[in-house]
Amino acid sequence: MAEEHRTDYHAGLVAALKTKYDDQYDFMETIKEMILGEKPPRLDAVVLKKDPDQHLTDEIGCFFLEHNVFEFKGYGDGININDIFKVQGYALFYMTIDKKVNEVPLETVTVSVLQYRFPREVLKELEVKGCLVKERSKSVFEISGGPVIFPLQIIDAVILGQEWDVLKVLVPGATEEQIEKIQTEYEQAENGLLKQHLADVLRTAFESNEEIFGKMKEMGKMSEAVERVFKKEIDEATEKKEEQVVTAMLQNNEPADKIIKYFGWTPERVMTFAKKIGITTLTL
Repeated sequence: MAEEHRTDYHAGLVAALKTKYDDQYDFMETIKEMILGEKPPRLDAVVLKKDPDQHLTDEIGCFFLEHNVFEFKGYGDGININDIFKVQGYALFYMTIDKKVNEVPLETVTVSVLQYRFPREVLKELEVKGCLVKERSKSVFEISGGPVIFPLQIIDAVILGQEWDVLKVLVPGATEEQIEKIQTEYEQAENGLLKQHLADVLRTAFESNEEIFGKMKEMGKMSEAVERVFKKEIDEATEKKEEQVVTAMLQNNEPADKIIKYFGWTPERVMTFAKKIGITTLTL
C-alpha cells in the first residue's frame, strides 16, 4: 500500500512568509523548522508530589506543588537570565509534550534551580525586570512576577544546613566529615533502594573529590562496605596516581630497578609504559 501523501504545510508557510518579508526587505530572513540546540531538551529532574494535600516542611520541599522541575548547575557554574528562561521553557515542554490537554495544569508546576554559588547577579537582573525576590531562608530565594511564568526558587546549596550534606558532597570541595556522614548513612541503611541511592551519591562524590577519598582510604577512614562499592574506582585512582609518580621518575632518569622495587612493576611493564610516554632509553 502506497504511503499516504502528507501536505508539507511548513514549506508553504515558510515560502509565504518569505514572499512577504525576505523577498521585499534585505534585512529580513525566515528560517524553516529551526532546530533548537544540538541535543533534545532534557530535564535534570522532576520531583512529583503525588498527594497534593501533603505539605513538606523542609526549606526546599515546602515550595513544592504536584510537579516540580529541577535545573542543576555544577560547581562554580553561575546562572544568568537565559538559564531562567530556558528552564521555564523546559517546564512548558514538560506540561505539554506527549500530554493530554491540561493533564498538567500550569498552577501545579514549580521550577527550582540548584547551584553552588550565591546568585547575586541574576537576582539583580530579575528585580530589574520586575520580579519580586524574597529570601525565604538564608540559602533559598523565591521569585515571582515579571517574566517568571512558574513559581521559581533559586537555591545556593553551599549555604544549606548540614541536613543537606547529601547535596554538598556531589561537587568538589566536600569535607571528610560530610563524606563520612553519607558513608555512615549508607552502612546503616536497611532499605535496599535507599542504600542504592546513597551508593550513587557516593559514586558522584568520589568522582568530584578523588583526593579526599584517597586520603580517607590511606588513613583507614573508609569503611570496608564503601571500599567494596568503589573498588574499581579506588583501584583506577590509585593506578592513575602511581603512573603519575612513575612518569616523574622516568622523566628524571631514575633507574628502572627503583620503580620495580617501589611499585612491584615487572621490567616489561616499565618498558611498555616508558614507550607510551615517549621515553625510549631507560637507566637500569
